[in-house]
Amino acid sequence: MALNLIELLTAPDGQPFLDSSDVEFRSSNNDLMGKMARMSEPTSCRHMVFIELPAGFQSTTRVPDCDQIAVVLSGRLRIVATEGAVRSVQAGEVFRLPRAETSSHTLEVVGQETVTIMVVQA
Repeated sequence: MALNLIELLTAPDGQPFLDSSDVEFRSSNNDLMGKMARMSEPTSCRHMVFIELPAGFQSTTRVPDCDQIAVVLSGRLRIVATEGAVRSVQAGEVFRLPRAETSSHTLEVVGQETVTIMVVQA
């Protein structure tokens, strides 16, 4: 199963756009119960927080001030880039918001379930 990372990026003209990429895994030297583990390259982390967004939540437009990777733990979330691109993510999916000068977005909870995300900031 491939791990797909949704990213909010900034085009050369300064406009935000949504893209995705696959996380590359490599073999490790850890033999867990006779099964070889695989892992991605490490990423430095400044801190990690859990965030709960209630049903009906819609953020104001914001610009990420640091690299962030988020794992949706519960619920369904819509990411809207200011140029109009839209992606929905749900429990088990991962998205990335790189630090940007002008790229902005909003987050909206879809449905009646609270969204819980784990955000790791680099």
